[in-house]
Amino acid sequence: MIPFLFKWLLRLFLGAIVLGATSVAILYWFATRSIPDYDLDIEVTGLLEPLEIVRDHANVPHVFAASDRDAYFGLGFAHAQDRLWQMMTLRRTAQGRLSELFGERTVQIDVLLRRLDIYNLAVRSLPEQDAYTLAALDAYADGVNAWLEQVNTEARGRGAPEYWIFPPQIARWDPADSLAIIKLMALDLSSHLQSEVLRARTSLVLPEDRVLDILPDAPGAGLVELPEYAALFPSLSRDFALAAPAPDISDPLMPVNPIPFGGASNAWAADPSRSATGSTLLANDPHLGFTAPSIWYLARLELADGGVIGGTIPGIPAVLAGRNARVGWGVTSSYLDDQDVFIEQLNPENTDEVLTPDGYKPLVRRPSIIQISDAAPLTIILEWSENGPILRDDPYNLASVTPPGHVPSLAWTALSAQDTSMSAALAIMRANSVQDAIEAGEAFIAPSLNLTLADKDTIAMKTIGAFPRRAARHQSQGRIPSQGWLPENRWRGRLPYAANPEFIAPAGGILGNTNNKVIDRPFPFHMSFDWSDTQRIERWRRLMQNREVHTRDSFVEAQLDTVSYSARSLLPLIGRDLWFTGEAAEPGTPEARRKEALDLLAEWNGEMNEHLPEPLLYAAWVRALQDRLIRDELGTLAREYTHVEPLFIERVFRDI
Repeated sequence: MIPFLFKWLLRLFLGAIVLGATSVAILYWFATRSIPDYDLDIEVTGLLEPLEIVRDHANVPHVFAASDRDAYFGLGFAHAQDRLWQMMTLRRTAQGRLSELFGERTVQIDVLLRRLDIYNLAVRSLPEQDAYTLAALDAYADGVNAWLEQVNTEARGRGAPEYWIFPPQIARWDPADSLAIIKLMALDLSSHLQSEVLRARTSLVLPEDRVLDILPDAPGAGLVELPEYAALFPSLSRDFALAAPAPDISDPLMPVNPIPFGGASNAWAADPSRSATGSTLLANDPHLGFTAPSIWYLARLELADGGVIGGTIPGIPAVLAGRNARVGWGVTSSYLDDQDVFIEQLNPENTDEVLTPDGYKPLVRRPSIIQISDAAPLTIILEWSENGPILRDDPYNLASVTPPGHVPSLAWTALSAQDTSMSAALAIMRANSVQDAIEAGEAFIAPSLNLTLADKDTIAMKTIGAFPRRAARHQSQGRIPSQGWLPENRWRGRLPYAANPEFIAPAGGILGNTNNKVIDRPFPFHMSFDWSDTQRIERWRRLMQNREVHTRDSFVEAQLDTVSYSARSLLPLIGRDLWFTGEAAEPGTPEARRKEALDLLAEWNGEMNEHLPEPLLYAAWVRALQDRLIRDELGTLAREYTHVEPLFIERVFRDI
């Protein structure tokens, strides 16, 4: 009996192994069918002439075409081959349709994107593009759809391995989809809304002079006094601000970043007088959040007037940072204040109306249905005031600064139905000179970027993107939410493009940007009160001025530099009374480890090397130090200050 049982158990065991291995092999075969074979000759419809896409050793596609139209077709085809899932996820995000795949997890994201209505605004912006851009968008869409046709007719899996997990229904690509992704990029790079909410909440807890301590302005003139937020909305209290729970924006699909991460990037250039090459040099590091795959996608296009190569974003038929044979360009986040939060007063007798300078007027309202996987559909009412979309149940915690009987709305340059940013991007990449590129930037609306440029003889930097025109009597100058019914708070169009900061052929031969303050103009002609960087720019300045002339290698060295200016400036302040003090302690005791840590930091040069303990010691110290400095007065609001503010700590220790 036992041998018989053992024999059958062995057979069942071996059968299970064979069945499992067969299943894995079948799954692997089907999944790999979704991965493109770059060595194939493929027949597609929609091309004017034969097209060749050559992949180099890094798998970067080089698109060789007989016409610009075919080149954009090839880029769309390559994007779809390599990044189909990414493209479709970006499109779904812009459309507010993620929950059809991901269920209740992404409902909050879909609600936000539906309320902002950026996809419909992209559709309405399509006729505003110039003829060249319309042709490029059509050709790019044809290229994407040609790959989808290959997937459907040639049994190429499901186009992307991810679609073996999710429903494989994929709608054809439309030219407006590309415009929507630019608007989605603008949302990802915007943080002024979050800054306004945080400043308003802090203003409810602290007096204004203390607000300026914890949220210091970038060094430079132009500081003006602001009203306390409680003075604008007396019904709000300290307890109201502290009671609001922090919104959860940790989902990687959420296109909203914490305040410090609304765009971080570097770009700089040297003219022939500071370059060992006899011509100009340009470096750009447009780093965004870590994703898999990366947001960026390198590609080369051979257009009728020459080749262009650089960084693209799947879904967008433009090289956003790169070079052609005549001009190079790089981009950094400008931190232009292009968002304002308004608090709208509801009509107590009809909550479908809000107060305006001309009395109560109805909100523009329409229903929108969100389909949710494995759950019932959700119907929401989209509402717009004259200032912008009403943001109920949002991820920005606007409820914490909105008094009863009011609703928040958002004015934002990206909420334009005449957005010609795509036309501008395609014109910049075909520019013949620095001046050509600057002129092309006039049509760019959002996101606002600092465009660093270099041709053979000249370097320049120009801020592109629409500058809101605010009234000089604006209550809050756009720094905290303001009363939406007062005419002095409302936007009055945009400033002329000539008012955008511009630097051409600087006397010192070098210019650059690290998301730092680039210009200081009084309100309402200012650019921003909030900047990402007040420290890195000092390190960059030293690296640039350490050499009379620069080379490609010196620019690469500067890009790879890991020395923290903040660490080098703060440690002497916070450690001066601790270093080399105290009695000797027994090995292994907390006191001895404290002395060991202080000794390490005393000898440290600020290099944030991942193999050293000092960066971790420094980071943990200053995070805990900042929290200790603010928690006694801010209470639970201190948890919102997750990013160390070096200027604040420096002001505390210098007692200024």
